[in-house]
Amino acid sequence: MKNTDKLFELSKVDAILVVSEKNRMYFTGFASTFGYLVLLHDNKSVFITDPRYYEMAQSLQSENVTVAQIPNGISAMETVVEILAQNGVKTVGFEDNELTVSEFTSIKEKMNGFKLVPVGKSISYVRSFKSEEEIDYIKKAQAITDESFSEILKFIRPGISERDIAVELEYQMAKHGAEGLAFETIIASGVNSSKPHAHPTDKLVELGDPVTMDFGARYHGYCSDMTRTVFVGEPDEELKKIYNVVLLAQKMGINNAYCGMGGKELDSYCREVIKSNGYEQYFVHSTGHSLGIDIHETPSASMRSTDVLQAKQFITCEPGIYIPGLGGVRIEDLLLIEEDSITDLTTSDKNIIIL
Repeated sequence: MKNTDKLFELSKVDAILVVSEKNRMYFTGFASTFGYLVLLHDNKSVFITDPRYYEMAQSLQSENVTVAQIPNGISAMETVVEILAQNGVKTVGFEDNELTVSEFTSIKEKMNGFKLVPVGKSISYVRSFKSEEEIDYIKKAQAITDESFSEILKFIRPGISERDIAVELEYQMAKHGAEGLAFETIIASGVNSSKPHAHPTDKLVELGDPVTMDFGARYHGYCSDMTRTVFVGEPDEELKKIYNVVLLAQKMGINNAYCGMGGKELDSYCREVIKSNGYEQYFVHSTGHSLGIDIHETPSASMRSTDVLQAKQFITCEPGIYIPGLGGVRIEDLLLIEEDSITDLTTSDKNIIIL
C-alpha cells in the first residue's frame, strides 16, 4: 500500500473513498474490475471486494490493511458505510474527477450521514510523484517502445497500410514484454500526418510519405509514450525543413529543462523555435504531459500550465508542426525529472530517418 500521509495532509478529511479502478490499483498495487477502498489515517485502509477477487486480495492483508468481503444480501455501499461508522468518520473525500454524475448521486444518497469533500486534485498531485518501483516500471515500458521502434523500421515500406503498421507495432511491443497498450496507437502517413491524433486507416504508404507513429506500452500497469516521424523515400523539401524545425524545438526544450521549471516555461522554449521559423499557427497542442497509470497525468507543459516540474515526476517533450494538405511531424521523448538532472529515457534516434 502507498503511504497516504501526504494525501491526508492535503485533503484534511477523516477518510477517503476510492472507487475508480485506476486509483485502487495505484494505492494497493492490486488490479481488479470491482472493489471499494477506504483509506484511513495512520496508513490504515480497508479493501472491500466480492467473492471473485476475495481470495486473490488476501495478498494485501497486513497489519494496516484489512480485506473485507461483501456479505450475501448486503450492498457494497452498505459495507462501506458500516466501516466508516466503525471508525468514527465524519468527513469523506471522494474522487470528483473520476466519478460520473450518476455514480456521485448514488454515493451521496447512500452516505447522507457523512460530509463529502472533493479530493481528486489531491490524489492527482500525490500520484504525480513516482516511487522507485513506479519509475522502474515506466523505464521498462519505455525500453519496450524503443525496442519496438527499431523493429518497425524493418517493416515499413511502400504499399503497407497504416493499419498494418499499427498491428505490427503492437505485436512488437507485446513480443518485447508489454502487457498491453498505453493508449490507442496513432499511425498517420502522407497527408494524414497533419492530423495530430489520426486513427490508423487502410491508406497505403507511398514514396515520399512521412509516417508519424505515436505509441506506448503498458508494463505492470504503467505507461510509456513516444513519437517518431520517419520518411519512406526522399521527402518534400518543405517536410524536411519542418522536421528540422521540430527537432530543433524539441532539443531546445529538453536541453533547457530543469527541476523547478514551470510547465509553461518548457512549452515556451519549444514554441518560440517554431514561431521564429514561421510555423506558430501549425503547432496546435501543448508541449508535454506526465504519465503513470494514466497516459496523461499531472504535471503538464502548455501555454496555460501553472504546474512546476519537480523531482520524481515525468514530462514528455513533444512539439509538432501540422500543415493540412501537406503533412506533419512530431517528435516525442519521455523525461524523468530529478533534483539535479533531467534524464531522457527515450533512446531511439531522432535524426531524420529516410527508409
